[in-house]
Amino acid sequence: MLLKNKLMMAMLAATITLAGCSEGQKESAEEMKKDASEMKTEAVKKSEEMLEAGKEKAGELKDEAADVLDDAKEKAEELKDDAADALDDAKAKADDAIEATKKEAEAAKVAAAAKLKEACIATKKKLGQSTEGC
Repeated sequence: MLLKNKLMMAMLAATITLAGCSEGQKESAEEMKKDASEMKTEAVKKSEEMLEAGKEKAGELKDEAADVLDDAKEKAEELKDDAADALDDAKAKADDAIEATKKEAEAAKVAAAAKLKEACIATKKKLGQSTEGC
């Protein structure tokens, strides 16, 4: 914007000076006016190029941000799946441990009952009683 303002002022000054100038001065002023116009055209072109470059860079950044977001979503989904698998494994191990404990408890109960029966029989034999109730 600043460059455009300077160019406009130069063109205005060149136009004003043309009014009271000699032929050589008028030609020089016309040349200045032409140069100022070329500078303006060049400045506009450069501004457009910079704008286009900015748009391209913004598009690239947008695409990169979208890629990062997609990667983050994918990683989060993987972590979620891994956590679900770990939970399922933990549940299965807990179920196995409970089942094993039940079997061990049943075996201990049977063994204890057998020992109790043996003790009952031994005690009743020593006392000379019948072992039928054992």
